[in-house]
This record gives sequence, structure tokens and C-alpha cells, in this order.
Amino acid sequence: MKKAAAVVSVLVSLTLAGCGGGGGGSTTPLPTTSTRGFPLGDLVVQRGGQKVLSLTVEIADNAKAWEKGLMGVSHLASDQGMAFVFGRTVEDQFWMKDTLIPLDILFAGSGGAVVDMQTMTPCTADPCPTYASAQAYQTAVEVGSGVLARAGVHAGDVVHLSRRAPTPHA
Repeated sequence: MKKAAAVVSVLVSLTLAGCGGGGGGSTTPLPTTSTRGFPLGDLVVQRGGQKVLSLTVEIADNAKAWEKGLMGVSHLASDQGMAFVFGRTVEDQFWMKDTLIPLDILFAGSGGAVVDMQTMTPCTADPCPTYASAQAYQTAVEVGSGVLARAGVHAGDVVHLSRRAPTPHA
């Protein structure tokens, strides 16, 4: 299996329609790119139509972004994370090389259903341990350690991700 560096995993069904973060009437547009240069999105985990967790996520959707992941990040707020979007079903393993903080990872299948979750610990050694999902997945979401448990996220919950679109200039 291939390694995808520093990946936290909540697997999501990628939708282009908004799943939150609509601004609630605010005239200030939401940012579309993170300070680290990643596209931003809004991610919601639902169970039976009820929102369980809502996050602002950096989106990693190419090999360079998958490799960088959350390496070097020293703090992650409880409402932030990173979504690794593969666009196909994969069995890639994740590792925590040069990742400074413990992370939870959630893996989601093709329909957005959560298929596995794990806690990952930082690693500076080489080689680092790898983390594999119990099932193939299409999206992985990394969040700070403990976030998934505090929110009560379970296998079978459904993840929805919407990519923030740049605001057109008038």
C-alpha cells in the first residue's frame, strides 16, 4: 500500500453545494484559501439528518498536498481540520512524519459514510508507523486528537464536504 503523508481522515462525499459556512447574512465573504495555500471547504458530519460535527477544512486533493498534510502545524482549533480527497477508492496508509500534534483521522467511503476512525501520534523517527483504514475509502479527514470522540462521531455517520468558491468580482 502507498503512504499518504500526515493525513487525518474523515472521508467525505464531495459536493459542490454548500453544507454550511454560508455566512448567515454577513456581507464579508468567507476565505477560499488558507494561509498555508490550501483551498478551504466546509465539512459536516451528520447522523440521521442531524449535524454531529461542523469543520472548516483545508482541502488536499493532489499528491503534493497529500504529502504535506498537516506537517509542521503546531496548533489546530477544534473546529478545523484537513480533508484528503482522492476522487477514487483507495487503501493508502497515512503516517505522522514531522507532524507536531496528535490527530484523529476519519475515513469515509464513496457515499460519504464513515468506515473507520483512528488516533495518530506525532513521529520524528524514520520510519514512522503507518495507519491504515479497515476498509477502502475515498476521503480522509484529520482533526485534533479527541475531536471525533467529543463530537460523538461513529461509523456509519455521513460526511459532506463543500469547497468554498471564490467570490466573483462585480
